[in-house]
Amino acid sequence: MGAKVSIGDFAVMTSLSRKALRHYHDIGILEPTHIDPHTGYRFYDTSQVDHAHIIRRFRSLGMSIPDIKALLSTDDAAARADIITTHLEQMEVQLQQTRDTVGALRKLLSPVRTSTDVTLRHEPALAVWSVSDTIDVSTIDEWFGESLTTLHHAAVMASGVETAIVPGGLYDRELFLEQRGSATMFVAAPPSANPPEGVRAEVLPAAEYAVLTHPGAHDDGIDRSYGALGTYVNERLISHQGPIREHYLGGTASTSAAFTATEICWPILRTAAPSE
Repeated sequence: MGAKVSIGDFAVMTSLSRKALRHYHDIGILEPTHIDPHTGYRFYDTSQVDHAHIIRRFRSLGMSIPDIKALLSTDDAAARADIITTHLEQMEVQLQQTRDTVGALRKLLSPVRTSTDVTLRHEPALAVWSVSDTIDVSTIDEWFGESLTTLHHAAVMASGVETAIVPGGLYDRELFLEQRGSATMFVAAPPSANPPEGVRAEVLPAAEYAVLTHPGAHDDGIDRSYGALGTYVNERLISHQGPIREHYLGGTASTSAAFTATEICWPILRTAAPSE
């Protein structure tokens, strides 16, 4: 044991305020060594200074109280290392999220340019293999990856060789409007083959679309591409309330999910028959 010091001196020695010291006492991670029964004054021991510094530093780094308790309550070096490593990994994730947010905000400062590279396309009826589900927007990335993997494996099994596929998706308006709705992932049906269990064979009906190609990943401003295409359609054409269609371009045989661009296909009504 060291010397007994007042809460005022201990606050100076540790850079912890009276409020913080009382809080850490109440939750049991830094208790005074003595409380005067008559005055209620709290006293600490100089041997607790290092303990207090550890708490302050880890709290300033965002470590949770339960993790700090676990860190201080164990003498196992490996257990301490695991707690610190886990917190470090969490901080790295948060740092990347902050960088992504800063990047997105910088893009919002740039002027919005409505793309004029919109084409009108007639998509003929197409025989496909598909996977459909009703999903929440919050789980769409997980569903997307799982569905694409299922269809890629099915296509490889049907053809017997690794082959690049151009997958597509259909997304009902409810998914955008209510954050929950029907989603379908599809690939062109391999010839003379039956789909495996969990994959459906169907024919997508012919439809008319206004099409804009979004370069890059979905998290790289695809919302602005949707905004540009929707503006173009509603200012120049007649929007149809059918599902939005996407085509995922640039994937390879081994990495079909690593596409480099997305064709966004907005359904429209056309009064003239397509010339193509």
